[in-house]
Amino acid sequence: MVYPNVVVKIGKMASTNVDSFLQAVENTVDMGNGSHVVVGAPIPGNIEILSCTTATDVTKQEVLIVESPVIVMINGLKVDLQDPQQFYVYAGTPARARILRYGDTLTITANGFATLPTVGQYAVPVNGSYLLAPATTLAGATVVAYSVLSSVNVFVGKSMVPAYKLQVVSAL
Repeated sequence: MVYPNVVVKIGKMASTNVDSFLQAVENTVDMGNGSHVVVGAPIPGNIEILSCTTATDVTKQEVLIVESPVIVMINGLKVDLQDPQQFYVYAGTPARARILRYGDTLTITANGFATLPTVGQYAVPVNGSYLLAPATTLAGATVVAYSVLSSVNVFVGKSMVPAYKLQVVSAL
């Protein structure tokens, strides 16, 4: 797997209370939490799960964030991982994605960005990437955009990891 294991901490989000803002997705490649994806057609044999991939036009496509429960199956038993940085979703395995709404807040570890953003500016999805990129303005007119509220350190496992608190400022 080449994707960094990003940790997402949910803040105030519409998808926490409204199940219709949650979407089951499946990718043909491994992906981690914090991946920004667009959905496609239903998976053959299961109309509840939609295929997903990286965006091809972030100015027209609604981008969702993958945030699956950090649980693995070992010999038929569900085991919660102590370090969520070790978690990712295998190709062909369903994951949970959240439909973003204006005002949603969340925290993403620094490895969820192609380049580290600046507090007070913006972070936006990028065509062909699961990661966010910094933006000084919203002139690019992406469908989804975040305001970078603050730089924080969050506990992940037994250590502190640099992260950014974000708020959705543009969404469908």
